[in-house]
Amino acid sequence: MYCVLVLILLHCCKLKAQDNVVTLNEPVLSASPSKEVQNGELVTLNCSVETVKSGNFVPNYTFKISRYDDLLVSITSEQEWVLHRIYPARFSHSGEYYCEVNVNGKTKTSNVLLLRVKGIMKPKLTVQKTQVTEGENVLLRCEVTGENPPFYFTFYKIRHSPSNSSVSKTKLEKTENFAEVEFPVNEGDTLLFFECVVKISLAVVSETSEPSNREVIGVAEPFSVPNITVYPPNVVEGDNILIKCTTILSRRHEIEMILQKDKNILNNSRGGESVTYSAVATMENSGNYTCKVELGRVSKTVTVNVVVAELFSKPILHTSKKDLDEGGTIEMSCLLNSSLLLNVSLMKDNTFLMASTSYAFTAYIANSGVYDCRAETKGIIKKSDPVRIRVYSPVSKPRFLFTEGAVLGRPFVLRCYSENGTLPITYTLYRGNITIGQTEVENDVLAEFKDNATTEHRQGEYKCEAKNGHSKKFQSNGLNITVITPVYKISLRNLLHGDLEDGQDLFLICSVTSGSFFIEFNFFKENEAHSLHKVTENKNYATTWHKPGLTSQDAGKYFCTADNSAKSRLQSNRIIIKIILASWKKWLIALFVVVILLGMGGTFWWYFRKKGKAKGTSMELDGSMPPNNSMGEKLTLGTNNDGELYYGPGYKEEGENHVKSKEDNKAPVTKRNETVYTEIRKSLNDAGENRNSRIEGSPDGT
Repeated sequence: MYCVLVLILLHCCKLKAQDNVVTLNEPVLSASPSKEVQNGELVTLNCSVETVKSGNFVPNYTFKISRYDDLLVSITSEQEWVLHRIYPARFSHSGEYYCEVNVNGKTKTSNVLLLRVKGIMKPKLTVQKTQVTEGENVLLRCEVTGENPPFYFTFYKIRHSPSNSSVSKTKLEKTENFAEVEFPVNEGDTLLFFECVVKISLAVVSETSEPSNREVIGVAEPFSVPNITVYPPNVVEGDNILIKCTTILSRRHEIEMILQKDKNILNNSRGGESVTYSAVATMENSGNYTCKVELGRVSKTVTVNVVVAELFSKPILHTSKKDLDEGGTIEMSCLLNSSLLLNVSLMKDNTFLMASTSYAFTAYIANSGVYDCRAETKGIIKKSDPVRIRVYSPVSKPRFLFTEGAVLGRPFVLRCYSENGTLPITYTLYRGNITIGQTEVENDVLAEFKDNATTEHRQGEYKCEAKNGHSKKFQSNGLNITVITPVYKISLRNLLHGDLEDGQDLFLICSVTSGSFFIEFNFFKENEAHSLHKVTENKNYATTWHKPGLTSQDAGKYFCTADNSAKSRLQSNRIIIKIILASWKKWLIALFVVVILLGMGGTFWWYFRKKGKAKGTSMELDGSMPPNNSMGEKLTLGTNNDGELYYGPGYKEEGENHVKSKEDNKAPVTKRNETVYTEIRKSLNDAGENRNSRIEGSPDGT
């Protein structure tokens, strides 16, 4: 009974489960009042879904709202919609939103909603101090509330001036909603304004805030701009000039004051309020004077121009000549343009000569030097521009020092020299009427000239000219140059062609096609360092080396060299010399071999003849005893009708009778006897093999 009830209940539950069927449409995400709102307003996100279900059951919906895949809220509800409030809306809330709905294991995702919040909260700027001194730093803090980082904070420093010039600094802050920076207070800053703005950049949009509140900072000077005074106001050469620089300190500071003229520091002081410089005024004291006061980064300067009036003008030294011959007369005068009483001095190489405005003397070499005149009054000394006086002794006749040969196709050097004469000396080289070159020698050395030997015979003789500041110049004697032609195209040949016999003479000819004499020829054998033969020719372009009585050790490769004073050594081709045996030695060897062969032949002939005679004697002894056949019968010899030998009656060979033909038995008797002896030995052997055979004679041997 109970089992039946349980089965009925299970069946009913199954039918109910089959009735709880639901299907989802795509959810919809919307924003109210709009998907574009102003910063600070309320924004409501509504995620709704339409479902189709079986029966009257109420399903549970799970709503998830996300921004850029970051889950913002998850809500479970029996309603088909859910609301998410964003208040106050900030720019950092801008972005892409979507919602996801899950019911009974089924999930659907909504469309993407792009929410745009316009505007950023106005940032707030604070400063550490509102009153600073030049050289200090100002610490600023810019803060924005309600927004999320990252932020770009930009700070502005605005100078109080007609142009309101400004400088800025930008700082990125990734974690905090504020940033701090420092600005230096520079020289000349009196009143400063500071403000900041904030910029936020998102994936799809960026926004910049309005400027923050403006902070005003007053700037005080640590010291005043310096002041320069010059005494006396109108300075004349010889006056005692005093230059003083002063400043005023706002409070005690360790400042430094520097007084300089152009780039030269004249004086300096530390911790004080003034610095001075004094001197006896000269024309060199004219110029710009600068006073600089420094404290840390703060530096203030002032510049004044000082003009020193000339007491008298600079003297001028006048000379009749600057370059003159030894023994000539020179006159000097010092020209002055002043009404003052001046002390005048004439100087040579900074050494006092005399106190006079004019000077005349006979010039000698020792009078060469640098002259000037000087004028002095009230401690002011002025000197003229220096004048260099050169007194020249005449050059001697130059001469050539030619130590090198002139080789065709190469440059050669000519050296020219004058033993006497005041330096510097100018040398000029001529070839005929053509100027080859010119050089100035300031030391006692040779003048060198280079020319090219392009032809074997130079046109015109060489001459060297020497001159200095003296009025006279001299030329050398003429010099003719012999051009040396290097040897050209060397060759080596053997006068006797072919192989040479042992004991024969060797004749080698070494020659060149051209070259200046003397020409030195050398003959060499390869791999031997020393010369085999050396000849110096002064008429011929060829020479011959004769070597008598060649031996086998003279075989090898030979070459020759040729050179002259051009030092352009040439090496010839190599020829191979082969040494063979002399003809008479060959005949002698052949004769010796023939004699040996004849001797050996005679020896063999004698040996075999002696051996043949011994064999013949043995045959004759054997023939005197008639042989018996296998039956004990004696064999007898007879002749047939043709006179041929045959065995006696009763002899018969096994199978058939063997008898020589008539033509074979026409040999001489001796040969015939030898044949008989041979046939006898053969018959004896056959008889031994056929002892039971009967021998039958046959008169004709058939």
